[in-house]
Amino acid sequence: MRVVAATARDLAGMVKDGTFREDLYYRLNVLQLRIPPLRERKDDIPLLVDHFIAKYGVRLARDTMTISRDAMRSLMDYAWPGNVRELENTIERAMVLADSARIEVENLPEKLLEKRTDVSLPFLGDDLSIKKATDSIERELIRRALEKTGGNRTRASELLEISHRALLYKIKEYGLG
Repeated sequence: MRVVAATARDLAGMVKDGTFREDLYYRLNVLQLRIPPLRERKDDIPLLVDHFIAKYGVRLARDTMTISRDAMRSLMDYAWPGNVRELENTIERAMVLADSARIEVENLPEKLLEKRTDVSLPFLGDDLSIKKATDSIERELIRRALEKTGGNRTRASELLEISHRALLYKIKEYGLG
């Protein structure tokens, strides 16, 4: 018998805390796959949208359905806290509401269209130094770019839109290398 289990919880941490049985953890943890949330893999969104349009196009008899560029941009800009299931439901809903053979921005839920004004700055605390805040944001963007490119500094510099030399300097300055 094989058991496939999924969780959003940190089971290893729960074992350490004593809130999850250690023997069960080791029995389940034969092969671990980490699937990042949709907000960390935005490049998958257009592929998933095409898949869901094809899937629901057959079911809803709307197999020639497409999506507008603006609607796709709205989907790409959203954080997707409900991950792929939320995206799937959004596409199905939009296809039902669309008056034409194309999903438009108007067919998307309001929450996708709201401009995010709740900027979270957890790195600041009570410190209001622009220099420290800028450094913190820059460090995080460089870290993410390096992670996304698998450590390829040339590609990371392209993503960050800075010169390769500037990136090398900042990696050294922030101790990221």
